[in-house]
Amino acid sequence: MAYSVIASPCSTWTKQSHIVSMRLLRQHPSRCLRPGLAVLRQQAGRLAMTIFAKLYYYMKKPAYITVEEMRMHPEWVREKEEVEGGTRFMGTTEPSLALQYFPKNGKILECGPHTGAFTKILQDHNYTDIHAVDFYDALKFADRTKMAFTVIDLNTEKIPYPNNSFDGVAAWGIGEHMENPYHFMREVYRVIKPGAKFIFALPNVFHVTSRLLFLKKGTFPRWNESNNHITVFTKDTFKKTFLRYFDLEKTIYTKPGVFLFGKERFKHILPANEWFGNYVIYVMEKK
Repeated sequence: MAYSVIASPCSTWTKQSHIVSMRLLRQHPSRCLRPGLAVLRQQAGRLAMTIFAKLYYYMKKPAYITVEEMRMHPEWVREKEEVEGGTRFMGTTEPSLALQYFPKNGKILECGPHTGAFTKILQDHNYTDIHAVDFYDALKFADRTKMAFTVIDLNTEKIPYPNNSFDGVAAWGIGEHMENPYHFMREVYRVIKPGAKFIFALPNVFHVTSRLLFLKKGTFPRWNESNNHITVFTKDTFKKTFLRYFDLEKTIYTKPGVFLFGKERFKHILPANEWFGNYVIYVMEKK
């Protein structure tokens, strides 16, 4: 019968797992087992520190993060988006719409590119005059040498371009995070050309689960106390603000499904409409 043990540096065995006989194990129990126990203690200590660090991170990080806090603590807004581009890109973003409405030879502005996953798609489709503005710098996927990028507070600052500069503007999933989306909307109106398209995407507050939860508890599931969504646009609010400056060309509901028992369900059988679409996209044209 044989056992695998981890030897210490001072042992005559190597650091790699070594097969010893039962006789050796009986002759040198402390020599065989003590180093292994030390390794286990080290691993347990590292695991405890990792758990403590994550608990401290989540206890310290507020659900609602201001622009100042984003810039002071960039780790609070970074997601694990090594491949997919993050929850914002996987949720509200529909690149095919931009490719449909934005002229390839036009000057395009993306507001809130985050990691730049959508920006990269524009670059891959040979858009050459790309500009982006965001609250903080988290660009990761886009090629910075093929775009212009500026950090500004979209709640309060002017978009740093002249009037009537852009042939298309996209804002995927940032309106629900904004303290002052109406200042932002007026700035988009100022810098976009007459007749150009403004694509504005949000979580769908009109989803059936939002309606039912609001009826029961007076809150919306996508605007709960544990996330960073703070602004809700009702139909009438949207109409008297955004549609004062823009004509609504199309309303599109995407990614249908109902969240039940910790998972998104029925997404392949439910229609992508106001009741079951998880996101809503407004395609607007400057008046």
